[in-house]
Amino acid sequence: MNGNGFNSEEQPLRSRERPRQRGRRARRRKGRLAVQLTAGIVVLGLVGYGVADAYDTVPGFLTTAPEQVIDPLPEPVAHAGSASAGKRLDADAPVPANIADRLDSALAAKGLKGKVGAEVRDAVTGDVLYSEGAQRQRTPASVTKALTAAAALGRLGAQSTFTTSAALSQSGGTPTLSLVGGGDVLLGAGASQPDQISGRAGLGTLAASTAAALKDKGVDSVRLSADLSRYAKPDFNAGWQRADIAAGYIAPIGPLMIDAARTRPVRNAPREADPAAVALDAFATALEKQGIDVAQAKPAQAAQDSQTLASVQSAPLADVLRYALLESDNVVSEVMGHEVAISMGAEPSEDGAPQAVLDALAGMKLDTGSISLKDTSGLNYGNRISPHDLAGVLRQAAAADGDLSLLVPNMPVGGLSGTLADRFRDAGSKAAAGRVSAKTGTLSTVSSLAGTVLTDDGRLLVFALMADGLPAGSAQSARAVLDRTVSSLSQCGCS
Repeated sequence: MNGNGFNSEEQPLRSRERPRQRGRRARRRKGRLAVQLTAGIVVLGLVGYGVADAYDTVPGFLTTAPEQVIDPLPEPVAHAGSASAGKRLDADAPVPANIADRLDSALAAKGLKGKVGAEVRDAVTGDVLYSEGAQRQRTPASVTKALTAAAALGRLGAQSTFTTSAALSQSGGTPTLSLVGGGDVLLGAGASQPDQISGRAGLGTLAASTAAALKDKGVDSVRLSADLSRYAKPDFNAGWQRADIAAGYIAPIGPLMIDAARTRPVRNAPREADPAAVALDAFATALEKQGIDVAQAKPAQAAQDSQTLASVQSAPLADVLRYALLESDNVVSEVMGHEVAISMGAEPSEDGAPQAVLDALAGMKLDTGSISLKDTSGLNYGNRISPHDLAGVLRQAAAADGDLSLLVPNMPVGGLSGTLADRFRDAGSKAAAGRVSAKTGTLSTVSSLAGTVLTDDGRLLVFALMADGLPAGSAQSARAVLDRTVSSLSQCGCS
């Protein structure tokens, strides 16, 4: 492999069943606190994402991981989340008091001494129940996506969508048609598919509507270009490698792409080096099928007198973020960082987006004191987060009443979905299957896991486990330790 990370993670989910003990436990309790429970199992079971094939994929050097089998990507069903989707958390469930005994032993694995930071909090009160090296900044890998998603939910709102449009200028010469990128990088090449996330908006549908509008104006020939002015340069992060494009981990970041720039609909497929050109070609072909003569031109901002002829809308933000978190998709997460930057009045570029995400989180009253971001996906090794601040952000999300409450429910569920589909299935960790919702993070020398887990007594805990500085290629063995640690948390009692 090429690049600076580690291609590791998960296998396809093979069961659509979802455990129900969480809801039963909560309903048996008398006291209810208005804290949003990790409802990922419920949400995922309803939206048809139960067959997710996903890896927390970032490139690797000196990796010892086996060759991955490439399977078709899932086709997640769109189901816009809402803050009311979560379950109420039982405030009367016992708070575990034996966490240190369990975690000290679990984290004492060979090769991890001094390389792991951990913090566990009670989701109801926010009290720190366990802390080991939690104040030290560590490389988070793809756990970074949880911060980007939190900022996007807080700044943009769960129901917001992204518009791709066609705009016509007839100011002299051949009419100029602009395909205006609006931040939907999960476009489909064909007809819009309203029950999907990737492909919800289709360039084929946009072309049909545009052609009809052109013919109404008596226009049957256009000069076509892509308007990519929504985002600024640089479009490629200084901490990434160009080889990572062909390896399938990233693409130049712009506001116009088909299927997050994948060259074919399989996991780990190479990405396009010029995603906008591919989208423009697809749109031109679709227009020609509608009887419009097309001459393509270089990308250019639409003229001021351009009139919007047609548009298509992405899936709601909550669904887009679910896709990014479950697939651990670097491209989609980077685009969300750019959209946060726009909402903050900052430069929507690879230079401006990371700080904009931090500023957005700070504006949401979240503690970002230890956090330093170089990108918004976790592909850059320069990102730094302490387990303490990461756990703090996740606890606030678990306790939120508004759109931020959708963060944890949209994360992978242990043994069921996304990058946790084939984790929490062995004897040492299966106790937490169906009860842990968390974001994974893996680079060649990094293994992270952060989210929530429900204990045997029905108490929801927030955790952040981060191991870095590992021997290159050893992240897979480290993640097994983290899984066993979370499983141990799930079995906590009140004494």
